[in-house]
Amino acid sequence: MNFIEITRNELIGINSIDEQHQSMALLVNKLYDKILSADRKMIKNYLYKLLEIVEVHFENEENLMRSTKFSGYISHKLEHDRFYKQMLTSTDRFSKGLETIEIEQLKGIRQWFFNHLEMSDKKCGKYFIENGIS
Repeated sequence: MNFIEITRNELIGINSIDEQHQSMALLVNKLYDKILSADRKMIKNYLYKLLEIVEVHFENEENLMRSTKFSGYISHKLEHDRFYKQMLTSTDRFSKGLETIEIEQLKGIRQWFFNHLEMSDKKCGKYFIENGIS
C-alpha cells in the first residue's frame, strides 16, 4: 500500500494540477520507501525532486489564480509559501546532516497535502472550471 493514495475524490478536474498532485504523491511514496530503508542518498535525491515539483506546481496554480483573478489568491499563495519554506528548510538541514527525515515528517506532509487539497485546491479547481480552464 502506498503512503499517499490519490483517488477520484482528490481530483479537482484540472488536468495539469491533477497530474502534478499525482506526481507529488508518487515522489512522497518513493521517499517513504527510502526512509524505511534508511537510504540517505536517495532520501536527499527525492527530497530535492519533491521540492522541484512542488515549486513548479505552486507556480502553475498561482499563475492560473492570477490570470483568472481568483479572489482567494493571496491566502492560497501564503499557504504555498509557508509550506515550501518549511520543506526547503528541512531539506537543507537534512542535506547538511543537521536533521533527519522521519515518517512523522512525511505524515505532516501528507496531512498538509490532503488538507490543502480539500480546503483550497478544490475551490480553485471549481473556479477555474467555471472560468473555462480544464
